[in-house]
Amino acid sequence: MAKYTDNFGIGFLGGNDLFHTIQMAKCAEVAGFTNCWIAEDYFFGGAFSTATACAMNTSSIEIGIGVINPYTRHPALSAMEVAALDAVSKGRTILGLGASNKRWIEQQMGIPFKNSQVATKETVEIIRALIKDKSVNFNGDYFKTGNIHLEFEPYRSDLPIYLGVKGPKALRTAGKIADGVLTSIMTSLDYIKYVKERLHEGADEAGRDLSNFNVGSYLLIYISEDKEKAKSIVKPLISKYLGIHGDHPILTSTGMDPLEISKFKKALLKGEDASEWVTDWMIDTFAIVGTPEECRSKLKAFTDLGVHYPIAFQIPGVPIEETINQISEHIFNHKVDSRS
Repeated sequence: MAKYTDNFGIGFLGGNDLFHTIQMAKCAEVAGFTNCWIAEDYFFGGAFSTATACAMNTSSIEIGIGVINPYTRHPALSAMEVAALDAVSKGRTILGLGASNKRWIEQQMGIPFKNSQVATKETVEIIRALIKDKSVNFNGDYFKTGNIHLEFEPYRSDLPIYLGVKGPKALRTAGKIADGVLTSIMTSLDYIKYVKERLHEGADEAGRDLSNFNVGSYLLIYISEDKEKAKSIVKPLISKYLGIHGDHPILTSTGMDPLEISKFKKALLKGEDASEWVTDWMIDTFAIVGTPEECRSKLKAFTDLGVHYPIAFQIPGVPIEETINQISEHIFNHKVDSRS
């Protein structure tokens, strides 16, 4: 069984200063992190440009795109981008693909947000065909292409594609077609059990073996002997994402009451801070906070359940240097000062 330190990742928000992100990717590599993930939060710096800069300034850490969507780039363009990034990184790239959300895609960019599962599935098929065979002629329900060719040699023909998805149908699809899955902020131990069940349902339908399938999870981690401080750090983000996720299995799989969740959604829509409603149970369920020993125990529980890539996701308001230093010292037993 893998140790929780074997494939430990760091996740960067999309709104960071580019040069700071590059420096933090370098520090994470030195500190012992094996993978870093670049979120594409609209409308900040593009994930591929940021990831390429990080790849050029590191040598061993895996570079994950976490995640892009099927709508704002045609799958052929995404294949071009990710194949180029994989060449620059010399085979260290992981592509994360998800449907995004209606607000960004339809309300803000004017692109119809429809058939998300079909669009995601067909995007995987087109990217895979272009990278593996260098050509595709696709006639799908959402995407149609002519006879197109990739005019350069990809570094790898089997570049991994993870689906950043949450719901039961999408998770089953991931079990059928993806190389891995990337679970969202607020992932709990109960939700990992739910995810694994849906993945295996999809794999069974496809007659597929998941022995080489990876589960990556964005986790909220704050390590401190001052437990009250740790709780106060994560409360605002937990409150926000209780409102964002709403009545969804990522929350309800824990036994959380939908009526209680609805309070946070209403507060989010009104632009109100509902942090005061976040209980100790919610913190213990949706975050990894506390003493080093407590956090190590919780991380082990995640990897024991089958999380191959525990990823400490950047907490707004907490300098990413602080997260890197905490995990380096208390999880890797390798003290490094990322501020230097």
